[in-house]
Amino acid sequence: MVTVILQHEVKNFEEWKKVFDEDEKGRAEAGVQLMGLFTSVKNPNDVTMIFVAPGVETFNELMSDPQRQKDIERAGVIGAPAVSILNKV
Repeated sequence: MVTVILQHEVKNFEEWKKVFDEDEKGRAEAGVQLMGLFTSVKNPNDVTMIFVAPGVETFNELMSDPQRQKDIERAGVIGAPAVSILNKV
C-alpha cells in the first residue's frame, strides 16, 4: 500500500467536486481509497487529496486512463498536479 498526496488548482471547486464525485466508483474498483479532501485556507480552489492505493502502478494506471484525463480537463483542473507517493515506515 502507498499513500498518495495530490494537489492542484481548479477553476471552481464546486464544479470540480461534482466531476470528482462521479468517479468514486472508478476509484473504488481500482482499490484506491480517498482518505481526505482539503482546500487551502487562502484559496478554496486549491485542492489537496490524500489517497491510499494498492501500489504505485495501480495509481498510475488509474490516473493515466484516457477517460479520466478527459474528466480532469472537464472538471477545470488548472495545470499539472503536484503528486507525492509515499511508503509508510
